[in-house]
Amino acid sequence: MEKVFVFPDSFGIKDSTVDKRYACLKDKEAATGIGEFIEIHESDSEISKIITMRKPDWVVAVGASATACLTLHGQKKILINPVVTENNLNNVTEYAREHTYGFFGALPEQEKSYELFQIIYPNASWFVNAPCLSIMDIKDIILEIIGNKSTND
Repeated sequence: MEKVFVFPDSFGIKDSTVDKRYACLKDKEAATGIGEFIEIHESDSEISKIITMRKPDWVVAVGASATACLTLHGQKKILINPVVTENNLNNVTEYAREHTYGFFGALPEQEKSYELFQIIYPNASWFVNAPCLSIMDIKDIILEIIGNKSTND
């Protein structure tokens, strides 16, 4: 069985809104059956430390957490709505190209990130009808990726 960590969109106390808390609760519910749900509130650098110490097979991350995971090396990852910049496209290994999946909602800033992401990463999808794409929206896809890639590696 694969060890999968699920990181929702991270936010601090001052950024905590009803919408962000609700999205986090939806992601927590969706994580059931995918992997261990790990909520980060203080710093995205916590994600890197957790991954380095506990060595999951897969990382599923949303929003700011997905952005923080974008540059992780040697890690299989499924990223939902990461903010992608041109700097994120430098020095990408073949392993990262093959084992990084990006899913993007329909908001304008996500469309721009999708356009940049898909230049380097072949596993990119843009959901034009889902402005607030979440783990719940693509749970079956996530399970399929983890299952297929695990049996093929």
